[in-house]
Amino acid sequence: MTLGPDTQALYERLRQRETEQLAQIAVCQKLAPINSQTAFDSIQDDLKNFLGQETLLLFTAAPQEITYNLSFQSKKNTPLTGQRDYSCKEVFFQDCVNSAEPIQHDADQILKLVRSFPTELAACIRAGSKASVSIAFRLDNQYWAILCLTYKKLGSIDSRLQQRIRSLLPQLSISIGNILINEQSAPLVAAQSHATSFISPLSLTPPTNTQITPPPQIIGQSGIITTLKSQLTLVANSAISVLIQGESGTGKEIVAQNIHHLSARSQRPLIKVNCAAIAPTLIESELFGHEKGSFSGAIKRKIGKFEQADGGTLFLDEIGDLPFILQAKLLRVLQEKEIERVGGNKAIPIDVRIICATHKDLENEVRIGNFRSDLYFRINAFPLSLPALRERQDDIPLLVQHFLEKHAGQHPPKQMGKKMLERLRLYPWPGNIRELEHVVTRSILLSDGPTIKRITLPNETDFVATNKAPDFTLQTLAEFEKKYIIWVLRSCNGRISGPTGAATILGIPATTLQSKMKKLGINKKFVGSKG
Repeated sequence: MTLGPDTQALYERLRQRETEQLAQIAVCQKLAPINSQTAFDSIQDDLKNFLGQETLLLFTAAPQEITYNLSFQSKKNTPLTGQRDYSCKEVFFQDCVNSAEPIQHDADQILKLVRSFPTELAACIRAGSKASVSIAFRLDNQYWAILCLTYKKLGSIDSRLQQRIRSLLPQLSISIGNILINEQSAPLVAAQSHATSFISPLSLTPPTNTQITPPPQIIGQSGIITTLKSQLTLVANSAISVLIQGESGTGKEIVAQNIHHLSARSQRPLIKVNCAAIAPTLIESELFGHEKGSFSGAIKRKIGKFEQADGGTLFLDEIGDLPFILQAKLLRVLQEKEIERVGGNKAIPIDVRIICATHKDLENEVRIGNFRSDLYFRINAFPLSLPALRERQDDIPLLVQHFLEKHAGQHPPKQMGKKMLERLRLYPWPGNIRELEHVVTRSILLSDGPTIKRITLPNETDFVATNKAPDFTLQTLAEFEKKYIIWVLRSCNGRISGPTGAATILGIPATTLQSKMKKLGINKKFVGSKG
């Protein structure tokens, strides 16, 4: 049977896609068991074959995002300990963090602005590389990291290279995070090794020089946040499972960190797993570990997240994305309090407190058959519902001030202008606290003076605020305009002029708005308060 040209082309695209996916899976499988610098060194040839780079550089920044430094350089096998510090306000770091896609810097650009780029990158260019491709990603959802690849021949970033780079980031984030966790917990692991096997992990005393880093604050004084804080104090010292639900960007991970910090397990590890960021074929090994030779690429035994969290807390973020087949295995672990590594046949007892989080409606997921009802009831022993930012507008000034101070770096914190602060308070924030932080950070960078007098927001009318927006039913333009103006006036409590008035929100002079109201027949009875 002879295939037509279109069919042959489709077949070839499918074959190429399958080849790409197999290559990605092969590299990710080798990345998955990595939890040490030596193991990361061992896969450099695989990474080079997959990405084609001349040199791989990995930079990491502290949570405060004041400085960053080199953590790894493939050619020199640099230990993952950090070297010279660079300012996070420099061009290279800011270009990477502010871009959602890989960005390219050519040799001429790097050498011309050499002081704005890390010396290690400039050294690669002087050694013969002609361009670099860099992308920023998060380690453990709090540390910024930048993957930088240098090339001797690179015209531009094609879609194939871009896809390959992005496909590695979730697993790379986990693997590098494992290395950092192991290095930070090395003194504690050494102390454990001298303890007898019958001693409970909770009874072990950490080294006297071990310092517990406090979690980020829960910012806010509104009634709903005050209630939430009291609930955290209540549930922290129990062993009950907690399910945190809320929209993306509402701070579910920060709540989990605070629960752990307030609990009796605070001196033990808090291990975080993003169930949505791990390939389905790798998540079982990530959670439960595996034995050497249990599958292709399992070159050594790997300790899973449950064992790493023994005596502490395991935070399962985006639990709603856990594959259905693994939900049964997780339920068994929670019931039996023991695990089996992939490829093993020995039951390993564990003592772990489980905190789960999701942005999905798990009740509905159970209803439609995507989530097991028995697991849902098991993890939902103490539910916490986080409010969207639009439901706690009075907390926005406090959050803005917190982010202004957090991202000030070594300079005095800037102030947010009163008009801009009111715009921020009235904006509906579909991306919640995460979006607010990004807007504040961007405003700091774009503002020259000590006071921020200009901010850039998406079109506010595209989103639904506290009040219900007009329905988009078939109607004349005048009818729609009338309904919309009434809605804005009610959102502004009937105020027409001033920084919080409807005219400012609509972007028209107050006199123009008053003329429109008269023309459309809008008066006090529609608004309910004085204009």
